[in-house]
Amino acid sequence: MAPVRPNRTIALLSAAGTLAGIDTQLERAGVRVARISTLEFSPVPPEHWRSRIMRGRTFDTVVATSRTGVAAGVVPWLRTSGPRVRSCEFWAVGPGTAAALREAGVRVVRRPRLAGTPALARALRRTEPRTILYFRSDRAGPGLARSLRRMGHRVSDVVVYRVASATLLTARDRRRLAAATLWVATSPSSLASLSHGLPAPTWNRLRDTATLVVLGERSRRAAIGLGVRRVSVVPVTTTQRFTRRLLRELDHVGP
Repeated sequence: MAPVRPNRTIALLSAAGTLAGIDTQLERAGVRVARISTLEFSPVPPEHWRSRIMRGRTFDTVVATSRTGVAAGVVPWLRTSGPRVRSCEFWAVGPGTAAALREAGVRVVRRPRLAGTPALARALRRTEPRTILYFRSDRAGPGLARSLRRMGHRVSDVVVYRVASATLLTARDRRRLAAATLWVATSPSSLASLSHGLPAPTWNRLRDTATLVVLGERSRRAAIGLGVRRVSVVPVTTTQRFTRRLLRELDHVGP
């Protein structure tokens, strides 16, 4: 492992398990990663949503946009769907979700060249109309389902887990945030949770001084809406490419 140089610390603001694998890549490059969990997830019991989607409709496509969506939605659906699953095409929003689908037993997983729901929607725009089962959180909203329906797809939009802000951040987490050279936020929810989890004076000070990297346009708009001054978008394609982009962002921040 390369030695950690001054001003080479990244604060990763996310739920546990997000962007799994980048810690090792960054640490090999001499970067310290401080993971700060800003979100808490709770699954919706499958009996609350399963009967609705089992009623008469056969799906040819399943869309998952997070690891938690796979655990809370895809896995219980697979257990009860039987042979209908064999003809389904599975789409993941990014590499982490694709890995979770494979861990759940899905052999073939498709995903767009870039991570994120806009790229996923663009990929599905080029296909014939499909019958899509889409598993998501309550915070994700119906935007992706609406976009797909406008393209002619039939979409069952199913909320399988709920997202809550983590409790007030600890003094240790506040110190790690203040010391980080770069923040990485994985979703608008993680940013909103961060702003609520800090005392107002601390948040106001840090948002003026932090350099923030986000994973998509929705997160960029959310950051700007929260008053963060320095924001850039870095797409996730592979762990290696994402790591290289973060290293370049660190170099731009300063020595």
